[in-house]
Amino acid sequence: MKYKKWTSTRFLVALAFAAAAFAASFVLGFLVTQSLGPGTSGVLTIIITTVLVVVGARIAETRGVFTLMVTLFTVLAIPTNMFGPPGVPKVLIGLATGMVYDVGWWVFARWQRTSRIAIPIAAALSTAVSIALIWRLMTWINHPRAGWMGTIIMYIAPVYAALGFLGGMFANWIFERNFASNPRVRVLRGDDDAGAA
Repeated sequence: MKYKKWTSTRFLVALAFAAAAFAASFVLGFLVTQSLGPGTSGVLTIIITTVLVVVGARIAETRGVFTLMVTLFTVLAIPTNMFGPPGVPKVLIGLATGMVYDVGWWVFARWQRTSRIAIPIAAALSTAVSIALIWRLMTWINHPRAGWMGTIIMYIAPVYAALGFLGGMFANWIFERNFASNPRVRVLRGDDDAGAA
């Protein structure tokens, strides 16, 4: 995989998809929680967030795009319970999660056996890392549910990883089906002679 250069257009694409991921996760999480009760929205929000972030990253295809997008997501999520308890420290979780995404994508895309599933693997790793870091943050701030979460973290981390992998696979399918051959996306990605904006 060869990264594209950052341009103002690619930067705006990354910001737009990060904001869309936050909005979709926030609204969907609220609706599911209101319908089914607390703690029931995680499955859907992980998948929809992964899909939007991955599609945005594949359109931009620039070095560090996941770090930018996930960090922005956590900045928007500061006053919410998404990505951990409300507060600025969750931005560090977003930064770390995004870096795992980027490094995983770069490493596994270089290996022929894993290149086709590099993003799903990166999504699985970053999702598992994020939930582990959220638990550590809850422990650090003495959150009332930190102890309970500590008893189940070894079980939910693999589940989150599996959901991240599925979200990454679904995102790849959506990208290839709906975006890869789009003329505007091809120009943005530098796939055509017209070049990127």
